[in-house]
Amino acid sequence: MFRINSWASGARRLLGQGPMICFALLGPSVAWAQGQAGTSTAAPAPSLRLTLAQAIRTALDQNPRVHQSLLSIAESGDDRRAAASALMPTLAAQAFGQRNKYNLNAQMGLVVPGFPAEVGPFNWSHAGLEAQVSLFDLSLWKKWRASQHAEEGTRAQGRSVREEITALVVGQYFRALRASASVKASESRVALAEALAKLAENQQKQGVGTRLDMLRSQVQLQTERQRLIQAQTQRFTALAGLGRLLDLRPGTAIELADTLAAPALPVGGFQEAYQEGLTRRPELAVLDAREKAAVSLREAAQGLRLPTLVATGSYGSTALQSLPSATTYQLSLGLRVPLFTGGLVSSQVSRAKSEEDRVQEAKREVRAQVGFEIQVSQAELDAAAQEVVVADLAVSLSTEALTQAQHRFEAGVSNNIELINAQDELAKANDNQISALYRLNQSRADLARATGQLESFFAR
Repeated sequence: MFRINSWASGARRLLGQGPMICFALLGPSVAWAQGQAGTSTAAPAPSLRLTLAQAIRTALDQNPRVHQSLLSIAESGDDRRAAASALMPTLAAQAFGQRNKYNLNAQMGLVVPGFPAEVGPFNWSHAGLEAQVSLFDLSLWKKWRASQHAEEGTRAQGRSVREEITALVVGQYFRALRASASVKASESRVALAEALAKLAENQQKQGVGTRLDMLRSQVQLQTERQRLIQAQTQRFTALAGLGRLLDLRPGTAIELADTLAAPALPVGGFQEAYQEGLTRRPELAVLDAREKAAVSLREAAQGLRLPTLVATGSYGSTALQSLPSATTYQLSLGLRVPLFTGGLVSSQVSRAKSEEDRVQEAKREVRAQVGFEIQVSQAELDAAAQEVVVADLAVSLSTEALTQAQHRFEAGVSNNIELINAQDELAKANDNQISALYRLNQSRADLARATGQLESFFAR
């Protein structure tokens, strides 16, 4: 049910169904629209009709910050693969040749009677494969695990960026909806003021009303037209801001496909929402990943004290001069035991522990912030829901009061002061209704963001 239209039906009942009244309502609006069309000589601007979900998807597809987060995710994936490569076997092909000539006297440092002083030149060549694999290196393994957690943290950071962009789009879209609803309400009030001004003029011609009544109705009409101009400016500004968020071409005319209506209210209390927030908030996911990465880096640093085991091997073909080539291979197993690292291990362990402590404090702060945001958004949501009920009743009562004032004026029982006051009260009640609906929708969005479900709730 679209609550903002409830008072408009009452206004239409005030105006009746007669052709003269309908002409009085439509004539000035049509003339104004024709005048606006006649003054436009530029090429028509592109138009785009958007629902809230479409606006969110457009922003997430085109926003530069989202693209930057995708690049960061790709880079973290490269870092993870680089860390994993240290654990994988390496295989290389090699081929080389030599032409050697030696001075035996220089090589041995003495002269041997009966042996030639020089040997060569002769050719020697070798071609084959060489492989190496780390059989045990806890430090490399833990660094790879740390890179995995870092990638998880980058992905969570990307979700956080998407939630921030979604929050900006949702807030701006709701502001545009509120401005559009205010324009629609102002247009209806202008039409009503025009009809009542015409009624005051007819009352004066028939001798039932006074010129003062007609002047008051004319002043009220100009007041309503001024409010309409202000509402139209606010709508234009809100739509321009929405286009900027969506990175649309300047001058693109945006049409809102949704209307300002009361959303479905969530069920459950604070504890359910709080647990949901602790599970879904991307900020906490980022900190969880950072903590796991810090733990893995600390264990990697501690692993530098442990021995490492590396296996190497080569296989190839070796030839000397014109002799037949021979197949050769070599296998080796190496054990490396660190005895002194010059404080490298202790410094890296200390740094990793400091990162763990820093993340713990940040998590504690974010948990408190999540609880605060959920409490505030739930309180504002409950208050806004009650305000909407009160505002609906106020619009209904104001419409009835306006009907009664019009009947009294038509019957000549009173002047149109009561009628003007009733118009003002209806305008206030309608503005309060629009503001209450806006706060209700914004509070629902705030609660969705506090629980980490903003994009999933509005972009579906």
